Amino acid sequence: MFRCDNCGSGYSAQAASSWTSCPRCLAKDNALVPLTFELGWKRQQGESERVEGTEAPERVPTALR
Repeated sequence: MFRCDNCGSGYSAQAASSWTSCPRCLAKDNALVPLTFELGWKRQQGESERVEGTEAPERVPTALR
């Protein structure tokens, strides 16, 4: 996955291979912002943080219920 650091848009490797900069930023702001590689399992900072008190309940095997 390739992502724009300016607007946050994500692009596949195939799409990113045809552009040297973010097409959205180029069209919207006429800015040349390079796309950076992002590992698929790595999430942005806000997505991976949990709000305190919203932990998932512990899973109990059905045989013990």
